Amino acid sequence: MHVLSKFILLTLLCSFSLSLDAQRDRKGELQRQKIRLLDEIELANRILGATKADQKATLGNVQTVERKIKLRENLLATLDKEVELLSEDIEKLENDIDTLEREVEEQKTAYANMIRQAYRSRSNYSRLMFILSSKDFNQALKRLEYMKQYAAFRRRQVKLIEEKQATLNGKIQELTRQKLRKEALRGQMQEERQKLQQEKKAQEADIAKLKEREQEIAAELAEKQKQAKKVENEIQRIIAEEIKRAKARAVRNQIEEEARRVGLVSGKDYSSRTSNALLKELIQKKKEALRAANKPVAESSGPVYDLTPEARQLAASFAANRQNLPWPVERGIVTSRFGKQSHPIAKGVIINNTGIDITTERNAKARASFGGEVSIVRIPGGAFAVIIRHGNYFTVYQNIAELKVSNGEKVNNGQELGTVFYNEQERRSLLHFEVWKDNKPQDPSPWLAKK
Repeated sequence: MHVLSKFILLTLLCSFSLSLDAQRDRKGELQRQKIRLLDEIELANRILGATKADQKATLGNVQTVERKIKLRENLLATLDKEVELLSEDIEKLENDIDTLEREVEEQKTAYANMIRQAYRSRSNYSRLMFILSSKDFNQALKRLEYMKQYAAFRRRQVKLIEEKQATLNGKIQELTRQKLRKEALRGQMQEERQKLQQEKKAQEADIAKLKEREQEIAAELAEKQKQAKKVENEIQRIIAEEIKRAKARAVRNQIEEEARRVGLVSGKDYSSRTSNALLKELIQKKKEALRAANKPVAESSGPVYDLTPEARQLAASFAANRQNLPWPVERGIVTSRFGKQSHPIAKGVIINNTGIDITTERNAKARASFGGEVSIVRIPGGAFAVIIRHGNYFTVYQNIAELKVSNGEKVNNGQELGTVFYNEQERRSLLHFEVWKDNKPQDPSPWLAKK
């Protein structure tokens, strides 16, 4: 039974410790989330502040404000969770204080009774008679030791009361701090709600202004979609060619590997200009000669791959970094997500986004999210799209100006590609970012590291 009791107590202590750790983790995660949201809101304000002098409503501003509203709603939800955790802490502190106050009061009462008892026998004569009235010397020693232990016990009781009182005072101070923090958070929530309402009103006003130009915007959008489709087709063409070339390199690599295994020598029996068909004939003839001489013939190494070993390794490394890819800009706000979505102004228009749009500050630098080989596409209007191949994966960075890379160049993770193009008409810098696997676009968001 004694062992079982110890086991139950240990289990309860472990559970309590795990609960405290989970509570701390939740608090830490909420703090990090709050900092991230406030940072993104501050960035949105800076982006919007750059066009404050010109009050003309633009689609870029509408999308940025829309994102800021969403961020502020998330911030309010985070603050609400933080207040909830603080309420739990406050309730626990109040319970602890009640318990400590009872314990201190009980200890003080017990100590007062002890003092009263000691007062009744306070004279040295009484204590001396207590010792001298012993039956024998051993009993006298025991009574003397008892008196010493009793005195030490009283000192310990005083110290214990002082320690409990100090703990109680600390809990009371912590409770005061937590209550002040809770009130401060409530004040921040009220302020954020007011800002949210103001932003929503301003957003509605801007959308109303843009609605007056709905037909004009729809016409502009149709033209932009036409140009975007041309760029997208060119990107698809380049990716298809890269896939075709990669497969050709893989096939050639395996044919040459088989040639080496049967004893053919590069530069002597064949060269890089020797066609695959001719090289296969040379391999077959070499095999026949080996069989005629009763020599061992190396068999094929296995299935034909679409990638060379190096490209397969690069693709595997890219895939292993899902959820950990660096953002293609240092600071930015996702103002349009992957997939089909309704246009915020042009009624009935559905946009199918093959990537994500990241609005950023003017002169922001675009950077490679992963190492690989570069291909470049020119975009009408003076910008470029940079395609980086990572085996059978591709990342695409559209709206790049002042290129820092060239066709065929091999870049490293995080290397600068150029400056994000600033559109004077729309008054914003926007990087369009895509992730492809073979010839299919992927949602980039799950690939990027959490901010």
